Amino acid sequence: MTEFLDACYEAIRKQETSLSETIKTADDESVRFLRDKRLVVLTGCGDSFAVADYGKWAFLKSGLNSVSISPPAISQLQLDEDCVVVAVSASGRSIATIDALKVARSVNATTLMLTDNPEGKASGYADHVLLTQSGVNNRNISPSSVTTTAMVYLLRLAVQHQEQPNSAISRDLHQLARVGRKVVDWAEKVGKSISGVVTPKKPLYTISDGPNHVAAQIGMMKFNEYSLVHSFAALREDFRHHHVLSINEGDSAVLVSDTPINDDDGIFFHVLTDNLKLRVYHLYTPADLKLGSPLGQTIANSIAFQMAAFHHVVKYDSEKPNWKEPNANAFKIY
Repeated sequence: MTEFLDACYEAIRKQETSLSETIKTADDESVRFLRDKRLVVLTGCGDSFAVADYGKWAFLKSGLNSVSISPPAISQLQLDEDCVVVAVSASGRSIATIDALKVARSVNATTLMLTDNPEGKASGYADHVLLTQSGVNNRNISPSSVTTTAMVYLLRLAVQHQEQPNSAISRDLHQLARVGRKVVDWAEKVGKSISGVVTPKKPLYTISDGPNHVAAQIGMMKFNEYSLVHSFAALREDFRHHHVLSINEGDSAVLVSDTPINDDDGIFFHVLTDNLKLRVYHLYTPADLKLGSPLGQTIANSIAFQMAAFHHVVKYDSEKPNWKEPNANAFKIY
C-alpha cells in the first residue's frame, strides 16, 4: 500500500481510543449555550455536514429545536440572539463554514465551533470552541476519526441536555466509551464484506432513514473519495419513488437498518435482491455491541462504511498515491 492509504487506515483504527478520549474530555459546561434557545442550527461541509445532520437528530432526541443546513443557506434563516449556530469543521479551515459563522455573528446569534484543530481560522469567529480528540494530525486523508469524534461530542451534549442517565442515548454514550476496539474490529470485518458487493465503476446506493441516514451519507462520501465508485445516499422513500427507476441489474446497494431489524427491513432487502437484482449488503449493528439507540448504532455503522471503502480501494487500487487530480483542487474549499 501507499503512504496515503496507510495513513487512511491508521486514522480509521484510531477510533479504538479516540471516541472514549473525546467523551472523557468533552466540555460538559458548553451545554449551557444550547439551553433555552429558540433554535439550534448545525452546519458544515462534506463529512462535517453529516456530523451536523447527526447533531440535529441527537439534539431533537434531547428536546432541542434543531435543524441542519449547508453553510451557504444560513442567510435564509431568521436568526437572532435567541439562536445558536454550531459550525463543524475538523480542520477549522472550511471557507463556507467560516462565512456562515460571520453571518451568524452579524445578527448576534451565539456561535460554537466544533473542531479537531483549535488553531484553525474558523475558531476565531466562534464564541466558544468545542475540541474533539481524534488522534489524527494528517488532514490530507479520508476523514474518519475526526468525523465520529465530532458525532460523539454532539451525542454527549445531547445526553447532558436530556439529563436522563438511564435513557438509551445515555447508555450508548457510556458503551461507546468502553467498546471502541470491539466496534472497530466488528466494523473491519463487516467492511470487508460490504466491499465485496461493490463493483468498481458501477453505482452504489446507500439507503437508510433517520439517524442512520447519516451513516449512509458517510458511506456515500467514503466510496466517492477513493474515486472507484459513483455512490448515492438515498432515503428509503426517495429510493422507492425515483432511484428505483434509474438502477440496472448488478448495481450495488447497502441497506442500513436500526437494530433490531423489522419486517419492513426484510421486505425492502428482498425487493432489492430478488426483484431488482442488485448486489446488496444489509448493514445493522449486532446485539453484542449493546448499542440500543439508532444514534449509537449510527456511529458504529459509519465506521463500518469507512472500513468498507478502504478495503475496496486496497483491493482494486492499492497503489493509489493521493486524491484524484485535477478534481481534488477544482474548487477552492479551504
